[in-house]
Amino acid sequence: MKRLVHIPQEWASRLQGHQETGMGYQVVSVTLKSGKHFEQVVTSEGCVIQVRGHHEVPFTPEEVASVDVNHKRWNFREATR
Repeated sequence: MKRLVHIPQEWASRLQGHQETGMGYQVVSVTLKSGKHFEQVVTSEGCVIQVRGHHEVPFTPEEVASVDVNHKRWNFREATR
């Protein structure tokens, strides 16, 4: 079962001011405090629900340094089947 990772509140609040990429979700980039970067991350309702190329979310909320909306779409629903 996939686990959802909550986006730290400071970043979740910033995302609320941006348009959705699709109905009910945004595609964002996430940079970790370690410097590792994930370019296509699907978020919805304050949670990370999918990271491109990963079956599970490969980070915790405490590791997140920044989150930026980029709308770089991919068919994440197909990728999980």
